[in-house]
Amino acid sequence: MRNGSRAVKKLLLLGAGSALIFTMGGVGPAAADNGPHVSTAVGAGQTALISNAGGGRCASCHRAHTAKAEFLLKAAQPALCYTCHSGAGASTNVKDGVNAYTNAALRGGGFENAKIDGAGASKTMGTVEGAHGLPIASEGVPALPASAAVTSKHQIDGTTTGTIWGNGAISATVDPGKAGVTLECGSCHDPHGNGNYRILKPIPVDAGTLTQTVISPATTSATGVVTPAELSAPATGVKIPDATAKVYTTTNYWDVTDRNVPNVAGVALLPTETDGYITNIAQWCATCHTRYLAGSGSYQINSGDAVFTYRHRSNRNNSAGVSRPNCIQCHVSHGSNVSMEGDAAAASMPGGATLAPTDAGYGDSKLLRVNNRGTCVMCHNV
Repeated sequence: MRNGSRAVKKLLLLGAGSALIFTMGGVGPAAADNGPHVSTAVGAGQTALISNAGGGRCASCHRAHTAKAEFLLKAAQPALCYTCHSGAGASTNVKDGVNAYTNAALRGGGFENAKIDGAGASKTMGTVEGAHGLPIASEGVPALPASAAVTSKHQIDGTTTGTIWGNGAISATVDPGKAGVTLECGSCHDPHGNGNYRILKPIPVDAGTLTQTVISPATTSATGVVTPAELSAPATGVKIPDATAKVYTTTNYWDVTDRNVPNVAGVALLPTETDGYITNIAQWCATCHTRYLAGSGSYQINSGDAVFTYRHRSNRNNSAGVSRPNCIQCHVSHGSNVSMEGDAAAASMPGGATLAPTDAGYGDSKLLRVNNRGTCVMCHNV
């Protein structure tokens, strides 16, 4: 997605990062789907005291007759959200990519600053060969002591138009994605709470997906692992169960699993099960970036798409929470501060011409976690 003349991607892996959520002024530290973001909906046949059902919350964000933004909001997004999520009111300062009270690095980076130490990425090679003849490695991407300006982000100002790269069906013509889209915080998050991971909407607004069928993790097996059919259905909504304990910060940006997320809501993980976040997050990303989702062997199979012809696998999830390769393994959700130089800086946007140092998109980090294309070397010992 383009930020003015600069290319950035569509709001991609918010499930990976810190919660970006609407504000509730005048409250203490808040976390996604906790506190002011818990749904207060009353079920059929039930009675609830209005004082316990959100009666004190409405005025934090809404005005009935003097609203300044759509949905009767008292301010437009992201300014409204930033009244809490930029250092005051909520622990998740998504503007600067830090915990507002501890300064720890947020998992999803930030929209203006982030703390990803892309230059400090490393791996230690083991001597045991894996099932595919690959050495076992231990990798790490540390956090910086202080935030640095982002070099790519999802544009959420609600006014700047851009392109959702890879949105749409496989196309034999040059079609990089859905153009003319504007995003804001509420495009991906439900401010009132919905019981999903990071209060993510099953289908983001303006995703352009073809159906509205919601896929929940399968309950047909004893372990609750999703079925292959569900894993290959990016054009449908994806519900990720909420975490039993919410952790928004990290000391290692290469560790992207969340073992607090069950495969099925309310059902604890077995020690050998893949967590529900990694099981579902690539499919959630693909509700917008539909042509990015690819399975094993896609690197040597012609997809028939003129732009996304051969694709890196992006839907992998293993047991015991080990994931690679998955959308979120390489990219953060909100914004990245890592640097791109040389050939890495010149990588064009999908369907675009080769960039030169004078082009606006030159040096765009494309939400990656490691400087240049060090992300590749983290997995491939080349």
